Amino acid sequence: MSHRMRAIAVLSAWVACSGGAWFVAERQAARLEYQAEMAALARADVAAEAIEQNLLRTLEAVESLHDLAQSRQRLLESSDTGGAEAIEAQLALVARRGRFGVLQVGIIGRDGLLTWSSLPQWRPLDLSDREHFRIHREGYEGLFVSAPLIGRASDLWSVQLTRPLRDSSGAFAGVAVVSINPLELGRDLANLQFGAGSSATVLRKDGIILARSSDMRHTLGQVIKLEMPLINQLGTSHSGRLRVEQGAFDGRPKLAGYRLLAEAPLLVAVALDAQRELAPTAFARPALRAAAAAISLLGLALAALVLLWLERQRTQADLELARREREAMLERLAQSQRMEALGRLAGGVAHDFNNVLQAVLGGAKAIQRRAEDAKAVQRMAGIVVEAAERGASVTRRLLAFARRGELRAEAVDVGALFASLREVLTYTLGANTQVRIEAPPALPRLLADRGQLETVLVNLAINGRDAMALRGGGMLTLSAAVEEVPAGDESNRGLAAGTYLRLGVTDTGTGMDPAVLARAAEPFFTTKPKGKGTGLGLAMAKGFAEQSGGALRIRSQPGRGTTVLLWLPRAEDNATGPQPAPSAAAPHRAGRILLVDDAPQVRSVLAANLRDRGHAVEEAENGHAALALLAGPAAFDVLVSDLAMPGMDGLELLRRARRSRPGLPALLVTGYAGDVNAGRFAEAAGQGPLLLLRKPVTPEELTDRIATLLHAGHTAPPAVSRGSSGA
Repeated sequence: MSHRMRAIAVLSAWVACSGGAWFVAERQAARLEYQAEMAALARADVAAEAIEQNLLRTLEAVESLHDLAQSRQRLLESSDTGGAEAIEAQLALVARRGRFGVLQVGIIGRDGLLTWSSLPQWRPLDLSDREHFRIHREGYEGLFVSAPLIGRASDLWSVQLTRPLRDSSGAFAGVAVVSINPLELGRDLANLQFGAGSSATVLRKDGIILARSSDMRHTLGQVIKLEMPLINQLGTSHSGRLRVEQGAFDGRPKLAGYRLLAEAPLLVAVALDAQRELAPTAFARPALRAAAAAISLLGLALAALVLLWLERQRTQADLELARREREAMLERLAQSQRMEALGRLAGGVAHDFNNVLQAVLGGAKAIQRRAEDAKAVQRMAGIVVEAAERGASVTRRLLAFARRGELRAEAVDVGALFASLREVLTYTLGANTQVRIEAPPALPRLLADRGQLETVLVNLAINGRDAMALRGGGMLTLSAAVEEVPAGDESNRGLAAGTYLRLGVTDTGTGMDPAVLARAAEPFFTTKPKGKGTGLGLAMAKGFAEQSGGALRIRSQPGRGTTVLLWLPRAEDNATGPQPAPSAAAPHRAGRILLVDDAPQVRSVLAANLRDRGHAVEEAENGHAALALLAGPAAFDVLVSDLAMPGMDGLELLRRARRSRPGLPALLVTGYAGDVNAGRFAEAAGQGPLLLLRKPVTPEELTDRIATLLHAGHTAPPAVSRGSSGA
C-alpha cells in the first residue's frame, strides 16, 4: 500500500474514530442534561404536591368554618340565640388565633350588608358590589375564591373564600366569608427555599396570582397571561411537569411542576430556574467535545470517562434524593392528618368543658344573687361542685388518651348507667335511630372508670348510628349479661379467669367485610368514608377495655350489622367507688402557711379554705414574691405552691427556699402528672417533707395533706419525710 493510500486510510480511520467519539460524546451529554432536567422537574413536582396538600388542609378548615356559619344561620332561624352566639365565639376564636392564615370570618346578609364579623368593633358595611357576594346571589353554589383585595372590614390584604348560606326553605340567605392572609401564605411559600431565581405561586385558574414566594406585594393580584404554556396546559391535565422557555416575570427558562386542586379553582405552581438547576451539568458537553477532539490522548479520554461516570452517579443520587424527599413529605402529611384528627377530638372535649363552665358560671351567679337564701346557696353550690367534678372527669379522660392519666375505677351500676345513657342517646342519635335496652334486672356491678366507660359507649353508639345512616336509620341495642370465664378459655383469649360483665352495642347497619373488620381497631384506621372519621374511637375503646382488665371484640358481617362487645371485671361486693389516696394519720393543728400561685382565683379559693380551718395564710403571686416573704422575719410552717408557674416553677422555688430554711415542709399542686420532673422531684423529696396533689383539690384533701406535713415537720428532723399523693 502506498504512502498516499496509508495516509488516506489513517486519515479515514482518524475521521471515523473522531466522528464516533464526537457522536458518543454528544449523545451522552444530552442524556445527562435530560436526567438532570428530569430530577429538577421531579423536585418541583414534589414541592407542588406538598403545597397542594397544605392548601387542602386549609380548605378543609375553611369548609368547617363555612359549616359552622350555616349552623349559625339555622340556629338564628330557630331563635336559638345562645347556640348562635356560641358558634360566633368559636368562629372568633379561630380567627383571633390566626390558624390556617385566617384573618376574619364574616357573614353577609341577603341584602349585601355585613351582618357579623369576627373582628372586634366591626360595623355594618355594604358589600353588595363585591364579586364574592354577587356570584352567589346569582346562583353559584360552589366554593368561590376571590382575587386579592383590601378588606373593607379589616383594611388588610385578603383573599375571600366564600360559600352561599341557605335558609330552611333552601332560599339564598347570604354569604359566609372566610378571609385568608395572602401575604402570610406567601411567607410560608418563601420559607420552602427553592433556590435563587426559583419561586412557588398560588393562583386562580384564570391566572390571577393569590400568593408568591418572591416579590409578594409586587405580584399580588397580577394576572399571568392566558397564552402562557402553564395556563394552556391546564386544559389537558390537572397535574404535571413542563419546561417553560420564558418565565412570566424574569424571562428566564423555568422547570415547573403544577397541581390543579379539584376542591377549588386554584393552581399551585413551583418554577425552578432552569439555568441554575442545570448548571452542574453544563460542563459535560464541552468536556466531552474536548475528549472527542483529543481521542488519541488516552489519559484525557479516560479522565473524561471518569468524569462522565461521576456525573452519572451524581445525577442518580439526585433522583434518589428526590424520591426520599417525596417519601418524607408524604410521611409528614400523614402525621399532619393524625394531628388534625386529634384536633377534632379536642373539639369534643371543648364542648364538654363549655357545659361544665356554663354550670359553674350559672351556679356562681345564682349564689351572688341569692346570697341571703341559705337553701338556694347550698343547692347552687352543690351544682357547682358537681359540674367541677364533671370537668375533672373530662380532663382525666383526655389525659388517659394521651397516656398521662390514670383510670379511677369504681363500682358501676349497669342498669342505672344504661338508663342515663338512653336519655342522652335518644337526643344525640336523632329520630331515625331507636335505642333499646336488653339487660336483666339485678345485674352485679362492674369495676371501671365510669366517665371513660360513658365516653366509650357514646362513641360506639355514634359509630352505629353512622353505619345505619345509609339505610335511613335503624335499631341500636345496648345489652348486658354476666359471663364466667374459666381458666384456659380460648374464645376470649387475653381474659383472666373470673366473672365479667359483658356489655354489647349492636346496630343494624351495613356491617364490615373481613378485610375492614381485621383493621377496625387499629389507631387512625377509620371505617367511615374518607374525611368523616378520625380512626381513634375503636382504638380508644380497645385500650380502655384492656387497661381496665377486660377485652374488646367486634363481630360484623356485610349487610347484617355490627356488634361491639366489652368485657369488664365484676366489682367486689364491698366496692363502693374510687377511694382517696391514703395519708398518714396526723392530728389537726393550725399553722402558718405560705401560699404561692400565679392564678389569683385559685390562690384566693385555696387561701379561704385554709383560713376556714384555722390556718394563718400569707399569699404570693409568684416565686420571687414568695422568696421575699421567706427572707422576712415571719416563720412559716408549710410552703404550698403551684408546680407549673412562669419564670420560676414550684420545685425551683422550694430549692431556693430551703437554702435559708432547710427542711421546710412543702405541698406542690399540679394540673397533671406530666408536669413532674421525676429526677428533680426525687431530689427535693430527699431534702425535706414533700407531698404532691393534682388539681382539682378538695378542701378536705388540702387540709389532710397540710396536717400530714405539719405533723412531719413537728415530729421528724428535716429531709426524712417523703410523700406523694394524687399524682
